[in-house]
This record gives sequence, C-alpha cells and structure tokens, in this order.
Amino acid sequence: MTATEVQPASFRSPEEVPVGTVVFDRDADMVAVVRDVRGLMVGLERPTGLTWDVAYRRLRPGTEHEGRQLQALAALQRARLRGMP
Repeated sequence: MTATEVQPASFRSPEEVPVGTVVFDRDADMVAVVRDVRGLMVGLERPTGLTWDVAYRRLRPGTEHEGRQLQALAALQRARLRGMP
C-alpha cells in the first residue's frame, strides 16, 4: 500500500459485499474475489481456483493495488495453464 492509499474500512453488513468485487480477508491474509454471499458468510475465490468461506466482518474492500495483484495472479495462472512452468 502506498503512502497516499488509505486502507478501506470493514463492511458493516453482508449486503454491502457485492459479488464480483475484490476484497481482503484478514484471517487468510489474502486478496480474493467475492463469488457469493450466504447470510453472514461470504464465499471467496482466487484465480488459482482456491475457494473458501469467511464471515463478512473479517473482510474489507480491496485497494487498487490489491486488485492489480489479483489481476497479475490471474495472468500468471493463465500462463501456467498454457504450459509455462
């Protein structure tokens, strides 16, 4: 995170967690994309296919930098699937 980039606050309710957005899971210490919201739990997914569920209160919106990290990971995963070691 850069000096000018402020860390976003946590979500106040599960309704504030839109499907398809980049979030940071404080428990897993990882950035992921929201795949679904079920009650108080949010399903997350990484470009590698890793999926997990977490309580919405443990999430915060991802920063621009974290979104770029996730895009880079997705590009790397696509290259690996094409046969890059």
